[in-house]
Amino acid sequence: MHEEVWFEDIEQFLICPRKYSLEKEYRNRQDILSEQETREMMRLGFSVEKPILSTELFGLNLVSDPQAAVPDGDKWKIVLRKTAKSFKNKYIIEAAFHGYVFSSAGYIVSQILIDSPHFTRQIDWRDGLTRLFALIENIAELKTQDLPEPKPVSQCKTCPHVLSCTDVLVKKQDLLAIHGLKDKTRIRLIEDGIDSLTALIQTKEFKNISKESLEKIKKKAVALIEKREIVLSEYQELPDGVFLDIESHANRNFDYLFGILLDESYIPFLSENEEQEQTVFAKVITFLDQTDGPIYHYCPYEPARFSSLSERWPEFRSSVLKIKKRFVDIYQILCKHIALPLFTYSLKSVARLYDFRWRTNLDGLRASRYFQLWLSTHDESYLKTVLDYNEDDTRATKMIWERLNSLRNN
Repeated sequence: MHEEVWFEDIEQFLICPRKYSLEKEYRNRQDILSEQETREMMRLGFSVEKPILSTELFGLNLVSDPQAAVPDGDKWKIVLRKTAKSFKNKYIIEAAFHGYVFSSAGYIVSQILIDSPHFTRQIDWRDGLTRLFALIENIAELKTQDLPEPKPVSQCKTCPHVLSCTDVLVKKQDLLAIHGLKDKTRIRLIEDGIDSLTALIQTKEFKNISKESLEKIKKKAVALIEKREIVLSEYQELPDGVFLDIESHANRNFDYLFGILLDESYIPFLSENEEQEQTVFAKVITFLDQTDGPIYHYCPYEPARFSSLSERWPEFRSSVLKIKKRFVDIYQILCKHIALPLFTYSLKSVARLYDFRWRTNLDGLRASRYFQLWLSTHDESYLKTVLDYNEDDTRATKMIWERLNSLRNN
């Protein structure tokens, strides 16, 4: 049987060919309709929700599963439903994918409709065929090639393969392994003959970088090669406090969950809809007011959301200003004071370095989808998964806080 390729596989290949290759054997999809059932319904001229059709190209089995196929005279209109606020160029490739599969399967496609609450757009699916064929050919060639080399991208921050990819980059002595090293600086180093981690460590000076910045980069290179943390500069002990993590709905500007870890107790503040958000936010403020010490979080998202909510509801402004003075960003402390054997200092990457394991395979976007599924189905397992994910985020933040204090004291 030929290897299946769905459009989500192409999306992953576009982001990171290495992750696509590592995970392609573990995909598990549950189809609502079989291809035979789809063909029968289309033969009868019915509109079909979640149709399944396939065709072969370059030795791969392309599987199309748009949201709907609608009769359009003797042709078919394919509907791709989105939640994005604006049109994305990748929709052109997606339209080509579904249009090509349907046409190859014997169904003439008149148009592809991109349907979002924020916009509607018709696409001629033929416009993306050239790009699509090149991508499919590249995917097919992966079978005969070694595993693609890692290349750091923004999606790496939630990827489970960060530790192994870091190892590969370090073995290659690749400067891409250095966290925070700007592309412009990296290119200048390479042009000056400093093209490896070892060469960087041996460098005495570099005209385009201050001595202090160069020493910091060199220590990061040492941390990578020796696989250990290095304290870059002194910092104060981090006192006891609470740990905060917010989950937001991806497309509704709605903070549906405020998770707080106090001592070892996890306290979730949940809104089932936007109407409850103000009341729940008031409870969060009251709860935090009754606690002492810093409010730890990871990256600047939590303070930004508090500011945004206080602008929406001015009655909370003074309380939010008071609470924000207690916010402490663990990520900023790491970046300023610690060199880690990682190329990304995201929460999931750093926590995995210390052997922390999440109970779910969610990220923020998937969590909002599970939350929406819970609202739609009232299946409590979806809500439990979201709560587990949020609780694990708070516990991972606390674990890194503990490690920071341990490094400082030792």
